[in-house]
Amino acid sequence: ELLEGMLQELPNQTESFSEHIQALASGNGSKTDLERAQRVAHTIKGAANTVGVRGIANLTHQIEDLLIILVEHERMPSQSLASTLVDAADCLEEMSEALIERSTAPQGAQQTLQAVLDWINKIERDGVESMESEPPVPSEQSAAEPAANQPPDKPSDKPSSEAEEEQTQSATLRVPATLIDDLLRMVGETMILTAQLQEKVRQCSDQNETLLKEHDLFQELVGELEQQVDVGGIASKLAAVKTNDAGFDSLELEQYNELHTVTHRLVEAAADSRELDQDIGQYLRSLDELLINQSRLQREVQDLVMRTRMVPLKTIVPRLQRAVRQTCRVTGKQADLVLEGTDIQLDSDILNSLVDPLMHMLRNAVDHGIESRETRINNGKDPNGSIKLSCVSEGTQIVLYCEDDGAGLDLDAIRSLAEKRGLITGEESLSDEEIRRLILTPGFSTRSETTQTSGRGIGMDVVASQLQTIKGSLMIDSTKGQGTRFELRLPVSLMTTHGLLVRVRKQVMAISTRGIVQILHPDDGSIQGGEEAPYYQLADEQIDLHQIDDLLQLPPDRRTSDRDTRPALLIREEALNCAVQVENVIDSRDLVVKPLGPYLNKIRGMVGATILGDGSVVPVLDLPELIRTPHDALAGQAELTDTSISRSLPVALVVDDSISARRTLAQIVRDAGYDVRTAKDGLEAITLIEKKRPDIILTDLEMPRMNGIELASHIKTNAETSDLPVIIITSRSTDKHRQLAQSAGVDIYLTKPYSEDDLLKHVHDLLEGTYSTSA
Repeated sequence: ELLEGMLQELPNQTESFSEHIQALASGNGSKTDLERAQRVAHTIKGAANTVGVRGIANLTHQIEDLLIILVEHERMPSQSLASTLVDAADCLEEMSEALIERSTAPQGAQQTLQAVLDWINKIERDGVESMESEPPVPSEQSAAEPAANQPPDKPSDKPSSEAEEEQTQSATLRVPATLIDDLLRMVGETMILTAQLQEKVRQCSDQNETLLKEHDLFQELVGELEQQVDVGGIASKLAAVKTNDAGFDSLELEQYNELHTVTHRLVEAAADSRELDQDIGQYLRSLDELLINQSRLQREVQDLVMRTRMVPLKTIVPRLQRAVRQTCRVTGKQADLVLEGTDIQLDSDILNSLVDPLMHMLRNAVDHGIESRETRINNGKDPNGSIKLSCVSEGTQIVLYCEDDGAGLDLDAIRSLAEKRGLITGEESLSDEEIRRLILTPGFSTRSETTQTSGRGIGMDVVASQLQTIKGSLMIDSTKGQGTRFELRLPVSLMTTHGLLVRVRKQVMAISTRGIVQILHPDDGSIQGGEEAPYYQLADEQIDLHQIDDLLQLPPDRRTSDRDTRPALLIREEALNCAVQVENVIDSRDLVVKPLGPYLNKIRGMVGATILGDGSVVPVLDLPELIRTPHDALAGQAELTDTSISRSLPVALVVDDSISARRTLAQIVRDAGYDVRTAKDGLEAITLIEKKRPDIILTDLEMPRMNGIELASHIKTNAETSDLPVIIITSRSTDKHRQLAQSAGVDIYLTKPYSEDDLLKHVHDLLEGTYSTSA
């Protein structure tokens, strides 16, 4: 474990060494920087020898010897020597990163070592003043031989107090990344469970409110009963007979009989029951507050666990700086990399996926963007180009800006090449933004010659595809002669997302807020263009309009009269500027996104799935990806669409005046896969039938206002509903009741208690000839 810890620490030490060398190379270095660089080199050499990494040990040994010479003579390195030291520092960083599999091993390690040895030989032969003259002629001798003969130095037994302060860190605990992933998964599960508990408490609170209303009605009825007993004079008449013998009349002494006593007991029981319900309501509110606090604590725990996966952007800064320096050396250009906001943290998986795209962009900025020194001077620019990489946090997204002050994109050259390759036609009209995005086409390059850094057609298309993989986006802005700016938007984490819950037909879906900038309500604009080419008129802007039903390839919806009153989601991302109309926006919340699992292929436009508080599993959609997906690509995924969306469920109407019996029966039918609606008597059932015709009716026989026989007779005598199957479920089992039901047109007559299997079989048999055929 000690050796492994030292191995993991090597990249940090080499990064520290590189910083000191960069200070010396900039010309602003001091004697302190020189001494610190020498001490850090000594520490790296000892650590590398301890863990058996001879390559790093040999190189740092020679670097240390060179630095010792400079320290002893109190001389700062010349420009040529500083350049060699920078190359050596870059080589050390690449070697240490290769050890922990962050990058590949450097190609010119031996040449770098030989260059350091040549400087040592030159200084030892000609004196320290010789470093101001021409750099040493590269030696043909292999660097491996003298380096291999150097005995490994022992690590420093007692580093200086100053170096010790630099390397002092807080106590750390190294754990496997899989353990952190499991912790996050468990935190997500507990958050989902808490949400389900909150939903159950909310349902209990609603039921308690309903029960309180029923108690109010019960008290009102008991009060009327008590009044009827008193006004009827039953108690007074009986009391008069009993009190005459004692010399009291009814005005002098009240007497109560058993009926009056029972009435008072009903009043007291109703009052006690209401107080008990109020206490239960208070307990439910307290429980809800506790669950809210628990949910808050769980979010804090999730944030803390997430922070174990979060890595600051500055951890990859040395690699980015090295990419710029190496590209400048290859191209002969000069450019400075300016960094801002590198303390902002990202998910380690996202950051690792971001390294290659950023390095592509920085190399392109130097090779394609920054002009040569002479050109910049002629154009009145600073001889050194500037590349600025800045990072800011915006809500649930991290925004990276990569901009240079170079020549900008040549739109004419891009368009001309696109026409030659057949990407566009000469007559096709494109906006500047659309032309700029042509550079994201695979294999696209404006360079006619292949060099070490460009001309291969590999670069920006890799950036775009990698960003789409991590649910990021890319926007390009460029001004000719002034520079180019790339804007990268990334999620903070791939495990959670902020989303909107919307209703699509009868299904609730979650939509990730990526790319959504506004919810458009009917008062914000209007829908124009008709059904053939609809668009959303927002102030003076015409925005393309999509229907969520069409994007999901659902069957046409007959309910089109309320389209003008439905909300729409305004999407502005990359080249997208459109609106998506949904049926209804239900809620906005943070979602724990779960993958679809190994048994489902990647579904375009779907991030994953989440579990709501009521236990239902809903898909999480990504609208920008869904809109960009070609229509024919989605056709193959249509079978994966939830069957409850692709075709409507059969609707069963349950009619019963008993709330417990109604709910029990509705749950049985709902669990069997039917869409269930309920009514408490025949009149309410008729109202529901007029609004939407059900596929089957299950009704009680004895109900107030309109009983089951009257309801069945009404349905069967109506031409529009005469074929609607009706099942009566009752406790009346006489032949007289059966004949009455049969004469009314009832299809099935069941008596209580009934078998659930028999009931569902009757429902299935009655619907088999209608619903399955139409479906």
